[in-house]
Amino acid sequence: MSDISVRRSHGSTLEEAKSKIEKVVSDVEKEFPSLVNSIDWNGDKTNAKVKGKGFTGEFKVDAKDVAIDVDLSFFAKPFKAKVEEKIVSRMQEYFG
Repeated sequence: MSDISVRRSHGSTLEEAKSKIEKVVSDVEKEFPSLVNSIDWNGDKTNAKVKGKGFTGEFKVDAKDVAIDVDLSFFAKPFKAKVEEKIVSRMQEYFG
């Protein structure tokens, strides 16, 4: 089970949702460039695995839902509330 798990219905087409989840991942990379080590997308851009200093994350989208799951290292766990707040804020911004 992930330390942080946020899911919601996107209420749009799969293509629109994929575009938005790409923006969320891009925002993470831009906001925390020193923490993100790698971003690996699958072939159809419905799943991104993000690895960084103190965390691993998975960003997924399907025909109905978007989901973000983040695992934090022991040393990053004290920042869980702040990280979760950022994720929920981005999901609200892009998916309403």
